[in-house]
Amino acid sequence: MDRRLFLTGMLGLVGAAAVVAVARPATALAGIPNSGPGILDELDRPSDDILDQDGPDLQDGIEPVRWYRRRRRRHWRRVCRRYWRHGYWRRRCFRRSFWIRF
Repeated sequence: MDRRLFLTGMLGLVGAAAVVAVARPATALAGIPNSGPGILDELDRPSDDILDQDGPDLQDGIEPVRWYRRRRRRHWRRVCRRYWRHGYWRRRCFRRSFWIRF
């Protein structure tokens, strides 16, 4: 068993070295493209909608807030997991809680 683990480990190292040798990492060039004004220039410019005083009043569209009580209730969900043990699949189930709002 130790010999098999040693050989698989060595084959993994040789395979990883071969992949690195074939696909050498290229140097990435980071730069800012010179395609004109970008989105940052648009963010620096003030918006005309905010400064417009002739527009509709903001108080017209606001409605009173209705406060209501949100109720929650805990429910249980059955969660099952499979795992391999002593030559065959076993299943272990447990309960996990979650909240329901209504």
